[in-house]
Amino acid sequence: MMKPLRHLLMLVLLLVLAPLAHAGISNAPGRDLRVELVTYGPGRVYWERFGHVAIILRDTRSGEAVSFNYGVFDFDTHDFFLKFIRGHMLYSMDAEYAGPEVTSYIDAGRAVRIEKLAFTPAQASALRDFLLWNDQPQNRRYRYDYFYDNCATRVRDALNRALGGAIQAQTQQSAGARTFRSQSERMLAHDLPLMLLVDLGLGPRADRPLTQWQDSFLPVTLSDLVRHVRVPDGRGGTQPLVTSSRLVYAGDVAPPPPSPPALRWPLLAIGLAWAALLPWGAREHAGALARWLGAAAASLYALLGGLTGLIMLALWTLTSHRAAWANENLLQFDPMLLLLIWPLLRGLGTRRVARHWTRVLALALAALSVFGLLAKLSPWFVQANLHWILFALPLNLALAWTLWRPRVTR
Repeated sequence: MMKPLRHLLMLVLLLVLAPLAHAGISNAPGRDLRVELVTYGPGRVYWERFGHVAIILRDTRSGEAVSFNYGVFDFDTHDFFLKFIRGHMLYSMDAEYAGPEVTSYIDAGRAVRIEKLAFTPAQASALRDFLLWNDQPQNRRYRYDYFYDNCATRVRDALNRALGGAIQAQTQQSAGARTFRSQSERMLAHDLPLMLLVDLGLGPRADRPLTQWQDSFLPVTLSDLVRHVRVPDGRGGTQPLVTSSRLVYAGDVAPPPPSPPALRWPLLAIGLAWAALLPWGAREHAGALARWLGAAAASLYALLGGLTGLIMLALWTLTSHRAAWANENLLQFDPMLLLLIWPLLRGLGTRRVARHWTRVLALALAALSVFGLLAKLSPWFVQANLHWILFALPLNLALAWTLWRPRVTR
């Protein structure tokens, strides 16, 4: 009697412990894995403006849920800001328990949306295996690129890989008028100074029309994109990749506008008003105060415009920021503007006659500025920078007129 009883007890123990044989997602069978895409809205800090995205794997049997994301960086990295400026940023992926991570974003006031994805057991296992491999110390780091290789594109590529290329195959159509520039401006619209700096520094690469696949460099766009993808349903038909979508928290940070703000007329008005100070201070019978205000306005533009050009030239020649290369704004903000600071101060402030080289340089810079405007008629100059031309052209013309006008030596 004891032997059958012992066998019975062993059988009961096996039946009880069998479901606990795996501790979580690392060794769960594919049928127990649920794949979710979690999208976090923009935050208040400048590096949070573009939002964030991660993959959550849930083991439906043990209840374990792990979030895999590719947005980890460390301010304490050696030469962090130098690497940031040069475009040599190293990011890495990370895996954390999903519950605390989602709660931390909610506590920060950021929107949270979770979408359940229709993965087969084999696809879920393949995704799990890839993410665990990618999370190993020797595999987790990557060279970050704002538009081509970031936290959203890495998540997109991991999902696409496990789905056999289904996402990429269905998203090659045009994204309409969207470009890297327009999407960046839209996401930064609530931080106007930062938006203007980013827009000023982007070159023509940022203005190429995007496919839907390329447009998913933004987390919010990736979330929209997967809702239109269909995958096989196992019965000869197809089904939506997103089987359910749940807004966990709406957030208290204002969402970005649907389109970037219009900049042309405001920048033209500022440029004209600024440029008007130069001839006003250079009038024949202008008083000393008017002359010095005109000199200050002219030299301030030469300083800021020259430094801007110097930075854009450095981004082109000394860094790996491809989106900043060949910036056509260099035709408006030439580094040689810096050479005009002292002649402008001396000339407008004291009415001394400008030297010949100074006048020739000012005329050449004005000609380049005009060329930048006329180049918009050419198919080879595709950068969307008309708003900066409208701002700088009046100032460049005013500088040239100020230095070339007839003067009375005193």
